[in-house]
Amino acid sequence: MTMRDAATPPESAALGFTVGVPASAAEPDLTATLASIRASADAAGGRYEILIAVNGPDEPAPALVGVRAFARAVGVALVEEEGSEPSAAPAELHDVRGCRAVQPPVVRVLRLAAHSKVAAWNAIRAAARAPIIVFTDADVRLAPDAIGLLLARLAAEPALAAAAGREVVALAAGDGLAARVAALPHRFDFGNVPGRLYALRSAALPEPMPAHVLHEDAYLSVRLGRTGFAKVAAARVYLRPPTTWRDYLRQRVRNELGKQQLAVEFPELLRAHGFGAYPWRAFVRNIDVREYPLVLLVLASRLYARARARRERRNGFARGWQPLASTKAWGSGAAAPRR
Repeated sequence: MTMRDAATPPESAALGFTVGVPASAAEPDLTATLASIRASADAAGGRYEILIAVNGPDEPAPALVGVRAFARAVGVALVEEEGSEPSAAPAELHDVRGCRAVQPPVVRVLRLAAHSKVAAWNAIRAAARAPIIVFTDADVRLAPDAIGLLLARLAAEPALAAAAGREVVALAAGDGLAARVAALPHRFDFGNVPGRLYALRSAALPEPMPAHVLHEDAYLSVRLGRTGFAKVAAARVYLRPPTTWRDYLRQRVRNELGKQQLAVEFPELLRAHGFGAYPWRAFVRNIDVREYPLVLLVLASRLYARARARRERRNGFARGWQPLASTKAWGSGAAAPRR
């Protein structure tokens, strides 16, 4: 039975991990995402909670409707809370070894004022009751073994701060050129933490992420450093690409704004860890000659986005916070690829 505003289980019932999901209030298909998360988390073993931070508390919000529908469908407790300010994480590092008994999760919703994804990220980090937080996006699908593989990597390497999954684009039969161009870069490793799925030891980042950061994935990468995280290629997270040029280019401009912000406001982090140098020759060797037109469009889009971002930053990096409408829908023609 779904329980709104129910009492949170006691802290003594130790949790192995929290699954954190930053979501906009308008997220249309959170029910399916949460079902995917639960299947992967159950397969991982251990007691866990699912914590969704919804940006924008308006009623009725599609994201809240989706969370409530999921809780009713699977019969788990649902706790709705007002969002809290971020606080310092515990000082100790923990791991997940020895935590194997699967228990029905509690689903917690933090209802926030309309802010950025970083605000939702910080709220999750502050409210999570487990030593490891598995962050994932609200519009993806997880492979059944993805969470377990990330937790196993952290358990095997206590010095790691984070373990990140591999992003795999799910193209649908009707997707056009914009979607194919958007999908191409996801085949390559650019040396950063892929933001759509990663497991983070909360104590490894004791302070909140700066609230004004635009590109949280890139900031986390340079904050942890190259030796602080590892990629787990078998831990797959499936995503839909933008399907219109407008959506794709606006996404690229936001990413470029975020990278330029890092260079301007956090240059010491970039210098310390050597981010920004890519193995272009290796990338080219793994591209089929028939894909060269796509590569040219990717490069042209990158140049356009970089120039547009430079122009927009004259009015301050805060322009990057403008919410973007998305065409990355999971329709009947899109499905997570079989392994």
